[in-house]
Amino acid sequence: METTEKKSYERSYLCEKIIEECYDSIVVTDAEGRYIIANKATEECMGLSKEEILGKRPGDMMAQHIYTNSTILESMRTKKTVTGLVNVRGVNRLSTSLPFLDENGNVEFIMTNNRSNIIMDEFARQLAYEQEQHDRYRNIADYLYTSAESDMVCRSEKMHALRRDCATIAIADSSVMLIGESGVGKELVAKFIHSQSSRSMQAFIAVNCSAIPPELFESEFFGYRPGAFTGASAKGKPGFLRMAHGGTLFLDELGELPLAMQSKLLRFTESGEFYPVGSTQSEKVDVRIITATNRNLMQMVKDGTFRSDLYYRLHVIPLRIPALRERPEDIESIAAYYIDRYNKKYSKRTMLSDSSLSLLLQYNWPGNVRELRNVIERAVLMSQPGSSELPLRSMLRSDWENREVKEEDLAVSPAEFNAVSSTNSSIASTPVLPDLDLPLADAMKLFEQRYIDAVIARHNGKLSEAAQALGIHRTTLYRRQKAAEK
Repeated sequence: METTEKKSYERSYLCEKIIEECYDSIVVTDAEGRYIIANKATEECMGLSKEEILGKRPGDMMAQHIYTNSTILESMRTKKTVTGLVNVRGVNRLSTSLPFLDENGNVEFIMTNNRSNIIMDEFARQLAYEQEQHDRYRNIADYLYTSAESDMVCRSEKMHALRRDCATIAIADSSVMLIGESGVGKELVAKFIHSQSSRSMQAFIAVNCSAIPPELFESEFFGYRPGAFTGASAKGKPGFLRMAHGGTLFLDELGELPLAMQSKLLRFTESGEFYPVGSTQSEKVDVRIITATNRNLMQMVKDGTFRSDLYYRLHVIPLRIPALRERPEDIESIAAYYIDRYNKKYSKRTMLSDSSLSLLLQYNWPGNVRELRNVIERAVLMSQPGSSELPLRSMLRSDWENREVKEEDLAVSPAEFNAVSSTNSSIASTPVLPDLDLPLADAMKLFEQRYIDAVIARHNGKLSEAAQALGIHRTTLYRRQKAAEK
């Protein structure tokens, strides 16, 4: 018996010790609402000694303005667990009151736990930080996963020269502006610069400026603190700049930024500092900025639609990326790269035949590398099972037919038509054989051109009708005529 009493005493002492040393404020009230237990944390949060607390009721504390409301009273009334915010000495605390009932369902006593919101806020900030780190490492992992694509596939001297320039400037942190038509591969070039720099193991964050609504610019770029605005995540958000810390921030479609957003971005480029939404403390990050545009920003500066100070901040190292039609030598290599990629993706075994390559080389590629990639993917996907041939002819013909061509580009002037007619009056009925002393290749080219001229003359200079008769697209015919004039 003595042993049982001893154990009971030891357990009672242990419980009291645990309650006393608990980090949270813990109080116990009896059936009348009087405080019968209060730990050290309660003394600290109320600013009262135990002697001043014990024996008092929640109403007494509210009368002294110790706290404004009480979950204890609500728990006594409802005989249920009640949780809510209680302001104690100006500090919001999360309070939970748990009633203990006797066999008749009456309240015997209530235990109440209070935890400061400051602690909870700190926990939320820590959680937000962990989420930020997670997002950052995820972006790094995504970059490493796609790093094989950061190397530029090229054969032309123009792209080799660009590649050398990129490798040279990669060692610096100066801002780079990539200029080129839509689809030329500006993000790929930006990734290549990043991969060659000392920042290659840090995040590469790509942002499409045209896709960000003006009202979300600050929160997306600079991030926000928990509860910064209605609808804000309770965890907060790091923002693009924070996510790119130590790495590279790539701003695509820079020319689409409204003026209001330009001024906000300018402030960051000048100091490297920014204020997250809802914060009074500035943050500083180490970020290299690479921008890209297909618009004439200098003209926009003259028109007043782009800030000159921001332009010169970002236009430190300009690099022009040539259009695909300016470097036809690259078409075969790029096509082969994507054929291999999509063969693996769709479990196909297609190849780039001579006839397919010829079709690709004839096309003008107004959509540049992006269009080439899309055409290859579509061709690989639509290829017949067991066949290695790419159905490019129908696809490119469809692209040609659906593309708007200006009439002035296709028209033949009366003078040109008369010249053709007079020069080729005899050819209109029967093409004349070329000089028999010419090499075969030159003779075939000359015969082809004479035959084309004859067909054009027969159709009164109407290139659309002539192209239909020749079995080629009118754009192809137009290009051949222009090439023959040079």
